[in-house]
Amino acid sequence: MPLPVPNLDDRRFDDLVTEAKARLAAHLPELTQISPGDPIHTVVDLFSWLTETILYRSNLIPERQRRIFLNLLQIPLRPAVPARGVVCIDAGSTNVQLPSLIRDGAQLRAGKQPLTVMGELQPTPLSLQVLVKQTVSKDELLALGMTLNDLHEQYGLRRGETPKPYLPKRLVIGQDTLHLSHTLDNSIYLAAIAPKQLESQMSLLRDNLAGIRVNIALSPKEDQEGESATEVEDRTLIWELVSRSNDGNVKHLPLEQISDSSLGGRQTGVVRLRLPNNSTLFADFANADPMFDGTKAFPPALDDEIEAQRVAFWIRLRCPEEPELQLAYIAINAVDVVAQGLRIDRMISVGSGHPDQVIALPDGSVDSNSLQLEVEDHGTWVTWQNVDQLANQGGDARIFRLNRETGLVYFGDGQRSGARPPRGAGIRIASYRYGGGTSGNLPAGAIKEIVNGQSRHKLRHDWPLSGGINAETIEEAEQRIPSFLTHRNRAVTAEDFKLITLHNPVNAVARAEVIPGFLPGQTIESARYHVPGVVSMFVLPPAERVMGNTPKPSKGLLNDVYKYVSARTMVGTELYVLSPMYVPVAVSLMVQVRDPQTQQTTLQNVKQAMVDYLWLLAPGGANQSGWPMGKTVLVNELLTQAARVDGVLSVNAIALFTENNRTWKRVTSTEGLVLKPYQLPDLQGVRVEIGGVGEVPGIPGGLNATDASGSGVAVPVIPEVC
Repeated sequence: MPLPVPNLDDRRFDDLVTEAKARLAAHLPELTQISPGDPIHTVVDLFSWLTETILYRSNLIPERQRRIFLNLLQIPLRPAVPARGVVCIDAGSTNVQLPSLIRDGAQLRAGKQPLTVMGELQPTPLSLQVLVKQTVSKDELLALGMTLNDLHEQYGLRRGETPKPYLPKRLVIGQDTLHLSHTLDNSIYLAAIAPKQLESQMSLLRDNLAGIRVNIALSPKEDQEGESATEVEDRTLIWELVSRSNDGNVKHLPLEQISDSSLGGRQTGVVRLRLPNNSTLFADFANADPMFDGTKAFPPALDDEIEAQRVAFWIRLRCPEEPELQLAYIAINAVDVVAQGLRIDRMISVGSGHPDQVIALPDGSVDSNSLQLEVEDHGTWVTWQNVDQLANQGGDARIFRLNRETGLVYFGDGQRSGARPPRGAGIRIASYRYGGGTSGNLPAGAIKEIVNGQSRHKLRHDWPLSGGINAETIEEAEQRIPSFLTHRNRAVTAEDFKLITLHNPVNAVARAEVIPGFLPGQTIESARYHVPGVVSMFVLPPAERVMGNTPKPSKGLLNDVYKYVSARTMVGTELYVLSPMYVPVAVSLMVQVRDPQTQQTTLQNVKQAMVDYLWLLAPGGANQSGWPMGKTVLVNELLTQAARVDGVLSVNAIALFTENNRTWKRVTSTEGLVLKPYQLPDLQGVRVEIGGVGEVPGIPGGLNATDASGSGVAVPVIPEVC
């Protein structure tokens, strides 16, 4: 426990006035008859106020010493982290000519929050429709009143050709999950559609689109449950232009990928694709034979035949590495944005010629990676470098040190800690970005203004900005001192990994467990143990302790923790951040209660006792730190917990069930449910009833599993509509 820090003097104004009057009464008795309005009372009040001010400053000495201690330990305050995201900027006019580029560094605004565009964008008047070929099972086909033979005859397939039925499904961007599971060809089809006003100029529009760079935004579905996170690497996405060959069939042409800030859809970002220079390769497929529209490799048909005439081109998206890829968002005419302002070409000071010169930038929370500072040297501007420490850098090194939060720039002494700017030399900022914090975590629709006033453009903000974190306060940094002294911000021991994970400022973690030498392999079931240099960490998020709310980490949490911890591991450490494997369990009990009038309350308390004991976070488990990983679930332990509930007279029968191959099976009371070191119980149901000895508890209700169930020719299923 930390020792309390007392005030050096806790007297206040009223105490000082009372004490001064008592001293006056003792030393100058003749003043006791003076009326309240006498000036002597004003003098007493004045000196009491001055004394209180001195005491206040004296009590700041411990705070000052703590700040000095932080500086001696070289524990820097964590700087603010800016939020990032994507916005879309469409060509506002209906002119077939494309407008000018949106340049890197363009400024946007959401209220008082400035934002900076990262990268270039060629706005187009196109909108996007997203479609997939959703598979149709035999039972679903029968429900639609059709059979495979019907489809075979309807589409005139040859003998030996098997129809593969599908439903063309349009996905609503921002509402539906864009996933490749349950699709016929593991592909997403993107139809780039021109506005109605350009319907008669489609050929000219395609000519203007030929050879341009198209920006497409991607965002992963982070809230889905994740299994593991290792080093974040680019995932290969296949982007293809859906074109038509001379014989009328479909061909897929690979598109050149210029850049991808989304890392293949692993994070929110923008993919830049270059369209072919030959506009004749673009196809809308609107003139295809309606009988064969959407068959074979043709893209799925649009609902609106008029809109289909305005498709400028089709793009197919696939992911061979992850055939069941899931995305939360996709959009055209997108560009990366960061919730920071931008300063460019600004004169800020002149050199004094003195050692250790300090100048102040116009802003705080400066992004050090973006700062370009220049000092005048005989009529030319020379860029100086930002370093972490000035000491022992030499007297000629053109360097400086930046305090990111205050915006103060420190120069050297001209002898051992870097050069000093010459007397009278100009000091200017070529550019830097500033700002950050949670104020930049903007919801969708918050960004509405392009600062440079390009009225021909339309801004769409469909996806929220996220990731902004406020700068660390001194009080928060002081709280980090004990853990920092323990691991020095480096993960070496298992306890270091846990502390760093639990105190990460990026994404909250309620529990972290470390298994050194545990290598999960392709799947967590094929794990190996005692592998040198491998550290596997299992994390759980915070969650409310209620039935059906088992804390399970999302992919976003696993990725955030991996990025934060991996930067603090030793060289040669192979780190894995994993989700535990959850084993579904259910409990049924037969009990007798003491008081029939409180029967329902008692039964509910027994149910809650099972939830509390099997809870994975504190205060769950026997040690009230969460159910231990790999600990066997014993029936007798659960019986004991139920018997301790107030109002329970006896527990006459208890049964523990686990799910295996979608079937619930009873666990023997002697062995219990044996868990592996990476497994945790996932309580999915509790059934508590009044019953006597010898009765057999049943499986809790609502736990019945269901089952679900394709080479040939893809054919769309078009249900008959009356």
